[in-house]
Amino acid sequence: MHKDITEILDKIDPQKIADLTLELVKIPSPTGHELEAARFYASQLEKIGLEVRLDHVEANRPNVIATLRGKGGGKNLILAGHLDTIPQEKCVPPRSEQGRVYGRGACDMKGSLAAMVETARALAASKAQLRGDVILIGWVGHEAPTGRGLGPKAVAKSIREGEIKAAGAVITEGPLDSVGIAQGGMAIFTITTSSPKGTVHTATVPLRSNPILWIAEAVREILAFDEELNSKPWNPLIPQRPSAQLGIVSGGDFYNRLPAECRLTGTVRWDPGESVHIVENRLRNRLDKLENRLWHSLDGDVRFKLEMDLVRESYEIPDDSEMVKSTQAAIREVTGKDVGVSGWRGVGDPPILNDAGVPTVFYGPIDFANVTAHSDNEWISIESLATVSGVYTALAYRYCA
Repeated sequence: MHKDITEILDKIDPQKIADLTLELVKIPSPTGHELEAARFYASQLEKIGLEVRLDHVEANRPNVIATLRGKGGGKNLILAGHLDTIPQEKCVPPRSEQGRVYGRGACDMKGSLAAMVETARALAASKAQLRGDVILIGWVGHEAPTGRGLGPKAVAKSIREGEIKAAGAVITEGPLDSVGIAQGGMAIFTITTSSPKGTVHTATVPLRSNPILWIAEAVREILAFDEELNSKPWNPLIPQRPSAQLGIVSGGDFYNRLPAECRLTGTVRWDPGESVHIVENRLRNRLDKLENRLWHSLDGDVRFKLEMDLVRESYEIPDDSEMVKSTQAAIREVTGKDVGVSGWRGVGDPPILNDAGVPTVFYGPIDFANVTAHSDNEWISIESLATVSGVYTALAYRYCA
């Protein structure tokens, strides 16, 4: 390892990362209520001398954008993650003990945000001679179902308009043992059916005219759609298969009254190489054929309305791209290990920046054997946070130099 980077890495303090993670976890920031956490995060970045601004994407919902300036002539690097969390629910209260930080957001993903700050502090304190800028971003609006990528989409818009310039990016949420380069797409679908007969007494109509029966047939169609998705070869980088799933069935208000409307809500997940429009058209085609069958077998009033709400598109970047190779080299420099590439089925933000023209990978402190995100016992390892902070530091030093 080069002497200069060794001296910078020696400045990384795991206790500082743990303390900042805990302070961030103590500030509730469920999606839509990120303001206090954003202001606190900005203050920590200002303390270490970065140029910091709050970019309000909605009232009281700012992205935090901080820049460690290089002297010019080099590549700019983005390190980014989300400030919001799912609701507190019954999660364990914030605490730090036995090498872990506990509480809502510790794993997903305030620990990573703290690791980013320590990276910037180590680089600034060492007066590292960087040519390119290191841009740290904490954004809002990630967590579904209310989050639809509002924060990262605002960043992507700034990139397209030339306000933010970067050659590569790392989303600091991801696996510790590989570099993430692929993600499946995900959307929420809602199928609605209703009867023109209205809410009449069920004794006055045959069962075949009941929207509950029609929506039951739609459930069967979703099963067939899921089996179709499963019949295709999976993306080799993503361990889980493409799928359709069901979450909510609703309809009816009284045991002997015809429901005015029935709704079926679920999710569909697809592989890189496909898009929400392709998947929506396939599902809509299935429902059109089902409608036609039911007109003949059940009732001529059967109609299905399909709505698709995109959560994230799919993406994949080449495993030999500069961003991937640079991240792998940084991991090797810090840990001594050669790591491969991977993908995941979860909802992440890399596709948004990648679509804006910035090659993006995801790499973070998550051990997929012990994923605690969204659980009631959420925690993150301080050791893993220190490791990824070192990797981000080594990457910034090499990539921006």
